[in-house]
Amino acid sequence: MEKELECKVFTDDFNALMDKAIEMGAKMIAHEIQDNILIESNDFDLINNSDYLRIRITEDIFNNKTKKYLTYKKRINDTNVRHYDEYTIEFDNEENLKQILRFVKLDRQSSSKKERKSFEFMGARLDFDRWDKDFYPYPYLEIEVKNEEHLTQIINKLGIRKNQISTESISELRLKLQEN
Repeated sequence: MEKELECKVFTDDFNALMDKAIEMGAKMIAHEIQDNILIESNDFDLINNSDYLRIRITEDIFNNKTKKYLTYKKRINDTNVRHYDEYTIEFDNEENLKQILRFVKLDRQSSSKKERKSFEFMGARLDFDRWDKDFYPYPYLEIEVKNEEHLTQIINKLGIRKNQISTESISELRLKLQEN
């Protein structure tokens, strides 16, 4: 199990923020195209609303490799930063895994794609995410840190304002967008 602390940052100029991070020493560690498949059931609510089960197929553009992961993310809290306990396994046969999930009534599987450019910066991970426009039209920076103090250091260094930060999940952001 891995502990994950993260938040999203929204800005009017996504590319300028990425350029600023690079100018300040951020080192690119990954460039990926991801297919994220949310797993749910048509028959029952097995998974808590704030948690989720996901298959992620990652095409690593740097190394021309594909990796497949099944992850359960259990939300602990989200005051200034989202806290998750994350349980991940790597697998090799996507169709068999999907069929196993269907057998146990986890039969609703919705897919969405995003491009992710990842950087290491001051001991944190910066993920610049751009989803397919029809799934979520606004790009954002996701910051993954060790603790809340570390987050404060990162946002201060990058000049990010508190009102640019969100602890909402992509599902919550999409729901909010649909309501408006």
